[in-house]
Amino acid sequence: MTAESKNPPLTERLHALYADLPARERQIADFILESPGELALINANELAERTSVSNATVTRLFQRLGYQSFDEARRAVRELRAQGSPFYLAEKEAGPRGQGISQTLAGEIQRLEASLAMQSPLTVSAVCEAIAKARTVRVAGFRNSYFPAAYFCTTLSAMRPDASMLNSAGQTLAETAAGLGKEDVVVLVALRRRPAGFLNLVKTLAASGCRIVLIADRSIREAPAHATWTLYCAVETPQLLDSYAGAMAVLRLLALETMRKLGPDARRRLADIEQLHDTLNDLES
Repeated sequence: MTAESKNPPLTERLHALYADLPARERQIADFILESPGELALINANELAERTSVSNATVTRLFQRLGYQSFDEARRAVRELRAQGSPFYLAEKEAGPRGQGISQTLAGEIQRLEASLAMQSPLTVSAVCEAIAKARTVRVAGFRNSYFPAAYFCTTLSAMRPDASMLNSAGQTLAETAAGLGKEDVVVLVALRRRPAGFLNLVKTLAASGCRIVLIADRSIREAPAHATWTLYCAVETPQLLDSYAGAMAVLRLLALETMRKLGPDARRRLADIEQLHDTLNDLES
């Protein structure tokens, strides 16, 4: 058992207990999960004020999470910030308002930078190593998460065999998930708003023993407690539509690093595919 598993980070504790939290304590949990690094900068009174709860509610939540006090949790968050943990360093950003091209560009750049800044090089390396060595890789995304998931799956399938969509046309999830185990990796793109059965899918996949890579925004709850790795992306904007620029950049980063891990095998597969393109004459010249 690792030291981290004996003393899990604050966000992992919140995800594990989120479903059972009373409504007032869940308000605090939502605030922290949206921007966990801010906990290092405020005291218990300020947290109570910002979440419209009593000081006693704050105390009860942190005791429920296994801390002796709010101060103990804040010290743990400060240690993670001092260690350079991207997720605990990242601040909750407020995007520029307006509908013009320059405002949209500034917002997309902000989300690109925020999403990439939240990634740990060690985590990215571990995820891509697992994807490169897995027996099979399945990728899934629902609603607006489908198109980034499909992009990532298509990119992977050009580099390695046995990479396909978990939620493919004409098949149920049960049919494509059957037989998955500890030698397999499932990449779930889980940007808001997720379908009602998503958490049950994550739990079912985790029970099969396969390793789960979760690509999510900060609104996700509970599912990270069942995933092997969770990579967060910034999607929220002041406008009605979320931005997926950051998520696409993170997926591209994973694809490039996976190709590097695969080495010559990936390049040979790409060369074979290019030769077939020429033979079939299926692309514009």
